[in-house]
Amino acid sequence: MAPKKAKNPVRSIERATEILELLKELDGARLVDLEGYVDLSKGTIHSYLATLEQCGLVSKDGSTYNIGLNSLTLGGYARDRQPLYVLGREGADELAEQTGELVALMTEWNGRSTYLYQRAGERAMAMDSHLGVQLPIHCTASGKAILSELPEERVHEIIDERGLPVWTDNTITDRAALFEELETIRERGISFDDEERIDGLRGIGVPITRDDDLLGAIALAGPVNRLEGDRYREELPDQLTKIRRMIDVKAKYPQL
Repeated sequence: MAPKKAKNPVRSIERATEILELLKELDGARLVDLEGYVDLSKGTIHSYLATLEQCGLVSKDGSTYNIGLNSLTLGGYARDRQPLYVLGREGADELAEQTGELVALMTEWNGRSTYLYQRAGERAMAMDSHLGVQLPIHCTASGKAILSELPEERVHEIIDERGLPVWTDNTITDRAALFEELETIRERGISFDDEERIDGLRGIGVPITRDDDLLGAIALAGPVNRLEGDRYREELPDQLTKIRRMIDVKAKYPQL
């Protein structure tokens, strides 16, 4: 899903959003730090920060500004309205407990695979992932599962906008090769990330739909020394498929 372009965008809102994005990317910043990134005067940047702080979207600790907790309230509300989160959270928890690995619910937003929820099993790798984190869609198990269910036109739009950048030696960087991979995923219902984004990390994903509408994907990730052989190619995909069926039942019979 791509955000719609406003006919008459309000520049001040765009600038405020830009400042919030910078605070996230920089993991907090001082006013003097932001001057190097935003083409605004020091006084104007301070006015934006003070207003955002008043709204609870920014907090200040000494001279450092960070994202405020009101952003958490808004993000949590947005997540709770996502059908995949409502329908899939229980299945993600169950799969993480069964496998011991990291399990996530992902959806497409603005051409990226975006975290809605994750659950870490007892052996899960520690990863820098949380609500709202966006991953490249062409080289992740969740992303390729999502792409396999999107209209071809939308896939081309995403590639045109985001490209197919290299992350590892295994990353698919050719458009035709990616479409061939997506056709294979549609046939088998399973996507694999074989060290395509991070060396030493593998992933498995399945798309989740409801009444022919794509909700996103549920995916599992772990180190290559645990995701190998039959466990990687058969056992874990079977477990993911069972969880997908459970989610399908919940979608069709929400009263159960």
